[in-house]
Amino acid sequence: MKNTRRIFCFACLALTLLSRPVVLRAEGNGVDWHLNLRGRVGLVTQDKDFQAKCDFLRVNLEGTFAGNFAFRIRQRFNKAITDGNFLSATDYLWVSWKKNGWEILGGKTYVACGGFEYLASSYDIYIRPEFFNGLGGMYNYALQCTRHWKSESLTVQISNSLYSPRASELLGYSMLLRGRQGPWEHGWSVNLFERAKGKYNFYVCLGNRFHIGDIASVDVGLTHRFDLARPAAFKDFSAVTKFKVAATRWMEVLGKATWDYKEAGIEDPMLPDDTNIWQAGAGLQFYPVKNSHLLRLHFFYYNRGGQLNCVMAGLGLDLDLR
Repeated sequence: MKNTRRIFCFACLALTLLSRPVVLRAEGNGVDWHLNLRGRVGLVTQDKDFQAKCDFLRVNLEGTFAGNFAFRIRQRFNKAITDGNFLSATDYLWVSWKKNGWEILGGKTYVACGGFEYLASSYDIYIRPEFFNGLGGMYNYALQCTRHWKSESLTVQISNSLYSPRASELLGYSMLLRGRQGPWEHGWSVNLFERAKGKYNFYVCLGNRFHIGDIASVDVGLTHRFDLARPAAFKDFSAVTKFKVAATRWMEVLGKATWDYKEAGIEDPMLPDDTNIWQAGAGLQFYPVKNSHLLRLHFFYYNRGGQLNCVMAGLGLDLDLR
């Protein structure tokens, strides 16, 4: 099984890099491609501890070729390569085919969970729910089919389980509905993940974003997890709410709160028993380059459980290389 995944992965890489192999070009029958570099460095203080670090650095290459085919490769440099697996720090490595509203995709990709926390880049997030600290398999090997309509899309996916950070025999089955109706944008999913062979956890992930023109947005999200051997409502969940307001063309105000809860006795490796953790914070983002998000300065403060105080300040770079 592992050898099959390796062969499939290298086949995807070969298709991505070697189609029209002589020259990458933006027009005609060649490869239409886009390369982007993102990085974030800053100073972080946690109560009396002080640290300067680069906590996010990645390069993203995506594009289309041969008319109906697309590809994406995203490599992170702030994530360790583990167990000699050079793809452990690779978020995306896939090839897709799209025609008449249908899309088939295979390779390493995002496990199709609802909510906006999953899809958001770490570049844009200063605090995440505690649930994400145990989320090793958010990007994994998958095969999926998506039906696109004018303002909605429905994805059905078979992947490695969210509980398997590396290629393994554990599988996940997901159905994700995404779209926008007027000011309301949504990402809802139902998921079934193996946590051990023959033992499953069921997820309901509800992400809702409300747009106030181009000025502001408000997110309300819930990830509810069920142990199928002991289903019970609101015994194991993560909730998040956040807002972002464009105060001026060069400054944004943002705030966020998260709550993770899990009672004892529920089989869910993502959170320890008796978890009851909340976080809340607010901050500012500044864009000093006129009419561009190339350079971003940030300042963010949050409190964790009423005990840990953290201040984050620094800069980010979002650079298109083509």
